[in-house]
Amino acid sequence: MPAFVIHCHGVRGSVPVSGPQFHHYGGATTCFEIEHRTDHRVLVDMGTGALNIPALLPDDQPVRFTVFLTHLHWDHVLAIPFFGPLYQPSNEFDFYGHPVMGMSIEEAIDAVMRPPWFPVTFRGSAAKKRFHHLDGEAVVVDDLTVRHTRLHHPGGVTAYRLERRGAAIVIATDVEHGEEASDAELLEFTRGADLLIYDAQYLPQEQASIRAGWGHSTWRAAAELARRAEVGRLLLTSHDPGRVDEEVDRVVEEARRYFPATDAASEGMTVVIPAAPGL
Repeated sequence: MPAFVIHCHGVRGSVPVSGPQFHHYGGATTCFEIEHRTDHRVLVDMGTGALNIPALLPDDQPVRFTVFLTHLHWDHVLAIPFFGPLYQPSNEFDFYGHPVMGMSIEEAIDAVMRPPWFPVTFRGSAAKKRFHHLDGEAVVVDDLTVRHTRLHHPGGVTAYRLERRGAAIVIATDVEHGEEASDAELLEFTRGADLLIYDAQYLPQEQASIRAGWGHSTWRAAAELARRAEVGRLLLTSHDPGRVDEEVDRVVEEARRYFPATDAASEGMTVVIPAAPGL
């Protein structure tokens, strides 16, 4: 049995896009699922990629969702108001994340998921909802251990390290490299992971000029981090909404010159990470 099976439901940054030029990598925004149980889904973020999930759920069976939120910018939570399971009273949701600007997770989502911006309120949706504010301690979900750290991004962002059966994956999207303390923290947090899923929205020349301070990283920074942290594999994510398939292909080619075990995440991709020998 593998340690992890990761489903990439959405890997686009900032806004969803569509069209034939985005066919391979997809246009849905960030949502990763860590395969757990049919009736218990573990998600990192609920961008529009989460809207691919309801069709995969068992019919007429209650489902529990454990959702780890990196932050609450639109592209990471936009599926929530349109997520059908949220309106089924037999379902349960556990949301994990950090408070933002003095608001709890519940308050922040409910502030925008309500009239006149949406016809129903978040608090009024029928599923049972629980909210957990991260406090530095690891979260344990059955046999899955989830560690977390705060990194550099406008308003802050949370990276997650998931560990199971002697293997580890790190999801660090929407982080901007170049802030010394954040970079040092992420290096130690990532060290030795079997898989690093990392923000590479901008080209190095973009991030160094007009997009400095916009809260994203580059393929070059991703490859350098993967090399220094001695990870097993690098998966680039948060593709710029203007970056068509052929351009993402070129990003991968460049990154492989610095870290050969590099791929770009694509919508619908499944990544399998084996357990450590003997586990």
